[in-house]
Amino acid sequence: MMTARYALAAALPRPALPAPPIIPALPTQATLPAWHSLLEERWQQRLSTLTELSLAYHDAAESCRGHPAGAAETARLKKLLRQATAARRALGDTEDALARLADGSFGRCARCSGSIPTAELLAEPETRYCTDCIAISWVALAG
Repeated sequence: MMTARYALAAALPRPALPAPPIIPALPTQATLPAWHSLLEERWQQRLSTLTELSLAYHDAAESCRGHPAGAAETARLKKLLRQATAARRALGDTEDALARLADGSFGRCARCSGSIPTAELLAEPETRYCTDCIAISWVALAG
């Protein structure tokens, strides 16, 4: 049976991640703690979101045991599963960014090794690619 807490959590929109702090430059020895703190905070938030969605999914699935789920319940279960899957991917992206920070490749494009602009990292610290490589990928996809 789905508890009221998880029913409410599943029904509410996901809270926005905290606004990034002001970090003056690409990672250096002086700014590493600030970047690490930002990524750790995002990791905690994403873990919390994933946990809530997973529990809501399992509670909803448990309430269907023993009787066939209707179309509305099936759609709700699929939606919760998609949200939990996306939340797990986002958590993995943050874990990958923390690993890049530890190995010294954070702030460098995974494709060309160029610098990722600080503004881009502040907007999405988990990004792996510079704006030029992202643009090239979009052009290639557009064909």
